Amino acid sequence: MKLDWKKLKNERFLLTLLFISGLVWIFGAFFINLSFPDSSYNFLGSSGKAKLDPKKPITQTFTAQENNLNQIKIIVGNFNLTPQESIDFELADVSCESTVAKQSITYLTLDPHIYYHFNFPLIADSAGQTYCLKITYFSPVDRGIKRPYIATSDGEQFRGFSYTNEGNQRIYENKTLQMRPSYGTGSVLGDLHQLNNRISQYKPMFVKGWTLTFLFGTLLISTVIFVSWIICPKTEE
Repeated sequence: MKLDWKKLKNERFLLTLLFISGLVWIFGAFFINLSFPDSSYNFLGSSGKAKLDPKKPITQTFTAQENNLNQIKIIVGNFNLTPQESIDFELADVSCESTVAKQSITYLTLDPHIYYHFNFPLIADSAGQTYCLKITYFSPVDRGIKRPYIATSDGEQFRGFSYTNEGNQRIYENKTLQMRPSYGTGSVLGDLHQLNNRISQYKPMFVKGWTLTFLFGTLLISTVIFVSWIICPKTEE
């Protein structure tokens, strides 16, 4: 049986294109969400749920510990929204009145594995500044106990923290929403360097520093070459 090499080339070209597109998508999503959370937030201890009531926001102020604030990671429960529902996340000034950044989730938003990533443009001079995280739920119906909620924590490490729930008109002292302010560096190379430093903290000396980056790069390049070798034709007749 004679092979149709032209058809085979087209199929292999399509496979190669799909493989490269997949890599671009994976690394693109990785870098879009890459940010480095404030490690001082430790949610060990007792936890709870702050239920979201329609059009009645939950708010909490926090102070950024570093420059380049660009993300807040937050745990949202009962994420399965209907087409009529949405949840707005706002970063505002300390008074919770002037909006700095805003992002909404809808029924089209994918469920987060753990944290939802509220991304916004990098704030270069954020260190020492106090901001307000404001979360507002919109729904035409009351879902009762099935409505979305924000996970909360309390403990000695959160003494002095508080959040406000307008749904029941209460201020919860010495408690916090399970949210982590996160910071970028302003560049892809800077983010890679910071990622390398963070990972190196948990590795033995022989894979610390740029050795880890070299190993990762070698593995990635080797994978591309190997897949290309499999896809590309070896001989033609």
